[in-house]
Amino acid sequence: MSSTTEVDNRTGGRPALAGRRRPRWLWPGARPEPTAGRGPSGRLRYRNRWIAVLAGLLIVIMTYFPIIFVVSNSLKTGNNIFTSGVFSLFTQFDTDNYIKAWSGIAGQLLNTIIVAALTIVIGVTAAMLGAYAFSQLKFRGKGLLFLAYVALLLIPWTLTLIPLFLTIQRLHLFNTWWALVLPYAASAQPLLVLIFRGFFDQIPSELLESARVDGCSELRVLWRVVMPLTRPVLLTGAILVTINVWGDYLWPTIVIQDPSRTTISAGVQQYVGGLGLNLHYGGSVFAAFVIATLPMFVLVGFTMRYFISGLTEGAIKL
Repeated sequence: MSSTTEVDNRTGGRPALAGRRRPRWLWPGARPEPTAGRGPSGRLRYRNRWIAVLAGLLIVIMTYFPIIFVVSNSLKTGNNIFTSGVFSLFTQFDTDNYIKAWSGIAGQLLNTIIVAALTIVIGVTAAMLGAYAFSQLKFRGKGLLFLAYVALLLIPWTLTLIPLFLTIQRLHLFNTWWALVLPYAASAQPLLVLIFRGFFDQIPSELLESARVDGCSELRVLWRVVMPLTRPVLLTGAILVTINVWGDYLWPTIVIQDPSRTTISAGVQQYVGGLGLNLHYGGSVFAAFVIATLPMFVLVGFTMRYFISGLTEGAIKL
């Protein structure tokens, strides 16, 4: 063996450089250090990253282009829409369309707010009571009854239209707001009870027992102890109810014949239908769409944090 090399038993007798420390990647059992951006795996990660960026960009465009499209055309006159085309963005800024649209759907917008408020009070309160019973009270057949209750989520809303319509007629509620409020509140119960119960199950039983020992009834425990702790999930239920009321078109057109009592979805359709095929009012049609959807954007935008926290916290034990 020469003076510049020596035998290293750890390398199986292969000569190693004397007087030098071998690189870390030559140590027995060590893996070569990866080189960023080189090799097939680096190129694959680079390509996948660009695919993800392009896919995200496409989703953003598909999500926001309809909004930009509607807002742009709501600021045009009917003649401008006809001459420049609907896809020419922001070629004119005419705010008179919003004045015309507001005069046509303001009453329906107020009706929707009233119906949503009544539905929230009745629906969320009933769901809170039911969820508390399923979560904290003990009675025979509770599990089976809860499964049957939640199984109502599997029944499509359209299959209940005829029974609901006949019930509304027998109760003489046709063409009244109660024909909207009561079915909306009832249809929201399975989902709200499911979410609320998951949240109520996380409340420490010792906290509730201490309130009972102090002489509080179950209703008092619910009002004084449970409700302050469950505000996020209650707000989530209120948002879900509001979105359901705001976006429903079919049921108001069935049970409400008076245009002054209908809600915003049916009201916009009636407003657009009343304009006919007159292209002069094309901009006001788009303005009506913007006015009808803007409250939901504001509601969800300002309450998204509470909405997500309520859903996630209520779904931990589901």
